[in-house]
Amino acid sequence: MRLGLFLTTLIGLAGAPHISSAADATWSAVGALENGLSTSCGGGSIPLPEWTSPAYGQVDIKGNTLIFKSTSPIPNHSFTVDLKALQPDGSGRVVGIDHNNREFYLTFDPGSGARTFHMTYRLKACRRVYTPTT
Repeated sequence: MRLGLFLTTLIGLAGAPHISSAADATWSAVGALENGLSTSCGGGSIPLPEWTSPAYGQVDIKGNTLIFKSTSPIPNHSFTVDLKALQPDGSGRVVGIDHNNREFYLTFDPGSGARTFHMTYRLKACRRVYTPTT
């Protein structure tokens, strides 16, 4: 009986890399400020369009990599992050580096596939929410 359980576990672990590809997903999304317009996001009293304008685009998850490819006319909305730091349930926070070599953070609730996630920067008081669109 123990041998059967061991073999079942071993076979399950051997198949695990194939299971991770099932988590691959693609969906349309839009990123927007969580609470509307915030002057602290755009550098004082003149909001920068890269924060205040919606970021329309597509999310692609392949293995442990998330790519957001923006279709918005405002530059600097696209990014790529490594998802290895997420918990097994899909929750957690990952770190990315933007085009100006600044850290940003994506925070995920538990789950997989098309879902909402949040972006923050260490030195900014705003939060952008990326929401799946239909």
